[in-house]
Amino acid sequence: MKALCIGHIAYDITLEMDSFPQENTRNDVINTYECGGGSTANCACLLAKWQEPSYICGVIGYDSYSEKIKREFTDFKVNLDYLEIDYEHKTSLSYIILNPHNGSRTIMRKKLDLAPVKRTDFTIINADAILLDGYEHQTALKALKSMPTAISILDAGRNSKDVLDLCNKVKIIICSKEFAEQITGIHPDKKDMNKVAAMFLEMKKRYPAQEVVITLEDEGAVYSYENHIKILPALKVVVKDSTGAGDIFHGAFAYQYYKTKDVEKAVKFANVAAGLSVQNIGVKNSFPELEEVNRYYEQL
Repeated sequence: MKALCIGHIAYDITLEMDSFPQENTRNDVINTYECGGGSTANCACLLAKWQEPSYICGVIGYDSYSEKIKREFTDFKVNLDYLEIDYEHKTSLSYIILNPHNGSRTIMRKKLDLAPVKRTDFTIINADAILLDGYEHQTALKALKSMPTAISILDAGRNSKDVLDLCNKVKIIICSKEFAEQITGIHPDKKDMNKVAAMFLEMKKRYPAQEVVITLEDEGAVYSYENHIKILPALKVVVKDSTGAGDIFHGAFAYQYYKTKDVEKAVKFANVAAGLSVQNIGVKNSFPELEEVNRYYEQL
């Protein structure tokens, strides 16, 4: 599968701490973890790790962090033909405060207004899958138009004009529970599966032409298969760090859906990959080996 991953690229700095710091106090950091971040950027690295040709399309700033991001992409063997540098701005940063004892994380972002992607001739790629996160909207539209037969998957995590527009243009929407709640106005608690189903049905009414999958964090995912709404529980594992689990879910879903064209198989495979990832700290450290995911998936 040749994957074109278009979207926001950042650099993540994770601070491992025993508890969330109080204002105006001095606190010790247990460990720090640094790596490139961004939903589609993480997808590109995961798929490349699994030996699938992957292109990253996005913009980074001009600083030491951008050099680290480029080096990381190169190490994973991600194609950089569509990676651009904005020499007038710095790279977007995310700071993550992590408590590994309960898996909680708090994310603080410094997102900069980098210049948009300029290199948008996708005719030479002929990608099998297009992975989007709602950023680089005009570039995403050009890619969808250039490769109409490609599997297009949107990571819908923000209720923005650009994301809502792409929801109507892609083939598969994988959205967060928070996004679905904002769109539908339905707010189920963790134990109210009837409301979860109602939220899913409302999303399907709004996007009848798309496959819809709603990720429920530690509650798994909800999807439809053969006219039935199904809720797949998350893996029962000890969660140390859920940062990037959603990105891993998206990349793994694309991997399996391309091979099987089966939504249920893709959701189950992605659920395994994401579940295995939360047992480790740091996004790139959390990428599961493909053999491990396959072994666990085949036992389901």
